[in-house]
Amino acid sequence: MRRHAQASIAESTQGSGTRRGHLGLVCLCVLGLAAFLGSSAPAASAQACPNEAFRQGPSGHLPDCRAYEMVTPVDMEGEEPGTEWGEAASGPEAAANGNGVAWSAFGTFGESATSNSAADAFLSRRGASDWSTEQVSPPFSPTLNIAITVAEAFTPNLDKTVSFDGGVEPPLTPDASAGTSNLYLRDNTNSTFQLITVGLGEGLGYTESRTKGMSADASHVVFLQSDNREMAGSNCAPPATTILCDWDAATGTVSLIGVSPGGEVLEGSAVAIAGPEWARVVSADGSRIFFKGGGEGCGVCVRINAATTQIVSETGTFQIASSDGSLAYVTDGGALERYDVNADVLTPLTEAADEVQGVLGASTDGSRVYFVAKGELAPGATGGENNLYLWTEGAGFEFIATGNTSGAFTNNYRTNNNPNSRVTPDGMHLAFTANNSLTGFPHAGIPEVYLFSAATGALVCASCNPSGEPEPGGSGGSIEVGGGSPGPDLEGRLRRNLSDNGGRLFFNTDEALVPRDANGLQDVYEYDAASGQVALISTGTAGPEQPPNSTGFADASPSGNDVLFQTRQQLVGVDEDEALSIYDARVDGGLASQNPPAPAAPCTGDACRSATSPIPSQPSTASAAFAGKGNLSSKQNCNKLAREAKKLSNRAKRLRKDAKQAKRNGKSAVAKKRNRKATRLAKHARKKSKSAKKCRKANRRASK
Repeated sequence: MRRHAQASIAESTQGSGTRRGHLGLVCLCVLGLAAFLGSSAPAASAQACPNEAFRQGPSGHLPDCRAYEMVTPVDMEGEEPGTEWGEAASGPEAAANGNGVAWSAFGTFGESATSNSAADAFLSRRGASDWSTEQVSPPFSPTLNIAITVAEAFTPNLDKTVSFDGGVEPPLTPDASAGTSNLYLRDNTNSTFQLITVGLGEGLGYTESRTKGMSADASHVVFLQSDNREMAGSNCAPPATTILCDWDAATGTVSLIGVSPGGEVLEGSAVAIAGPEWARVVSADGSRIFFKGGGEGCGVCVRINAATTQIVSETGTFQIASSDGSLAYVTDGGALERYDVNADVLTPLTEAADEVQGVLGASTDGSRVYFVAKGELAPGATGGENNLYLWTEGAGFEFIATGNTSGAFTNNYRTNNNPNSRVTPDGMHLAFTANNSLTGFPHAGIPEVYLFSAATGALVCASCNPSGEPEPGGSGGSIEVGGGSPGPDLEGRLRRNLSDNGGRLFFNTDEALVPRDANGLQDVYEYDAASGQVALISTGTAGPEQPPNSTGFADASPSGNDVLFQTRQQLVGVDEDEALSIYDARVDGGLASQNPPAPAAPCTGDACRSATSPIPSQPSTASAAFAGKGNLSSKQNCNKLAREAKKLSNRAKRLRKDAKQAKRNGKSAVAKKRNRKATRLAKHARKKSKSAKKCRKANRRASK
């Protein structure tokens, strides 16, 4: 029988607290009871954290010996991460090793700023002593009157970036054509570029090239080429206005993907990638690419080694594939089917009458798949309702839960959008959201975050309020939508709300699940599957912030040791403003460079006298020989502040001038963005100027 576990009452402490048992609210240990009664201080751990020095301030409440580290630069000259890209931005993205973060901002900053006035991409890396940041989107020169250069996709450790430019002069590589836009692969370890759009003709003007998928090491990049620009040096000449191409880094060639099993070129305008990148439409090694359209029975087809094509399904819809591209799942007329690429065999797993609604995810080897269907496929299911199932190779169907409203699981399997569901690589854990109670928690239409374990058969509500009742006006828990790679068109890999081992689940909620959470606003939480405890990742004390800039989960490393979130709260000593910043709540984290010691308190009364250095009755020879106003006072360097203010003011003026030109050219959206940026820079310039004036005034007082 399916076992359900309800959230218990506990605030996560370092190694202690109450557990969420499979039978619900059964046992409260002493520490858990103390937390429930209002104590927000973490309990003493059996062993001190190795980074205890960095956990004395805002980081003190964090679980797992975490401490805050500021990822984005301290001074971004009025810019903020992700604020202008809006819904099109899907970063920040954490590196798989936890030592890097890719993120976007509307404009650039610093001495080498090369803003494209659209979406600039940055890469922050963690070194031994601090985080450093560089711009990785290509520089922009408005030769084609198109203000766009975009970093579209990253490899897992962020060591390579696929970048599109709207016209850089001179081109970024010697073999790139002048007078047109190009697609490049950037090596972020040495800042070099490699041309992807091989053979694109010179002087063609602005040509769309959009990344749609890539192999794990970027040895293959799948991109969409439009505007009927023939790539003369490749095999990807367009049969129509839009073509889907595969670039092979080893050979430097581009080949057409839309080819029928008989070798006929399919109608290019109808050929498209079969699904979003997170659904593994491109195999890890790039040898297999799933696409759709163009006739010839290619409801879903697979291109193998740029040489042959096989029909997966003539009329079906692609759902997800295994990492190696050997297996794929499709839905067709209400049935769920599994295709074996090596055997070229399509096997129905359900019938059309079972009305499969969608797939939530699958293991990387394709042996397990989670889906929703209205049919009764296992004991416990309710016919005609949305039933959530796990199908396992060799074991068959397992019922998980029934959503008793029509849209109970909808957000978890929308094929054309990034879903709320997350599946671990082994397929043993599923995180998802549902807007009706699945474990007995009394709420009406409020979404909550659930976690299922295939090993134990337990389903727990991770975001349900430990009090047993939802807070009035609360909006429940949520899993972040949006992919990791910060590109506007590529639906990249899903944000890692769930660690690879299923042990840590991260989510947002505006409900206070622990006593410390007192701001009534959205905060980031961690659910620990082993202990059943919830703990704050953000502070729970941040002030009012307006979406999309409120405190919220951004991404995590596969282990869950690094959790990225955005906030305006100052969580390390060097963060002194209210600008939006990206933070890493890092296990065993904390940096001395970001947490300078507090200045000593000023002395008062007799404490100001030096017992060991009495004032001499006669001046020393050196002081007697000095002619002036007395001892030299330390003065601040005000010129730097003034120079920074002038530079920001000049940038604001240039942006306003560019905005006027853009408006005259009919690009009102670009003009609006540039004017907004100019306003921010001018405001920042005024603050710097005021600081410079105060600095000079202080110096004048000190010299009297």
